[in-house]
Amino acid sequence: MVDVFETISASSSPELQPNELLATQPIFEKVFKLVNETGFYELDDHLDLVKAIAIETKHENLEDELMHTWITMVNNLNTATSQEEFNARFALFTPIILKKMNAYKVATDA
Repeated sequence: MVDVFETISASSSPELQPNELLATQPIFEKVFKLVNETGFYELDDHLDLVKAIAIETKHENLEDELMHTWITMVNNLNTATSQEEFNARFALFTPIILKKMNAYKVATDA
């Protein structure tokens, strides 16, 4: 997660841009692979949480969806009371962030 924030903090823009988030995609993919190998996502409680977090919201475009998901994740991470809780929350949001990134990339590459 530190790598994600370091990548984003290197920006010269006053506001976070979708392309800056997309620059973190390889980090999220690495986290997803590592966490997936542990079986974390296969546990019923965790799978249910990921599904609940991934509920589609009503935004006008995929950029807003991506940014909303990012802000929701950061706000959620900021309420963690331990490193373990922080890590678990980050792991839960990782597949959702990747899904939003991929959808955004497909829409903007088309």
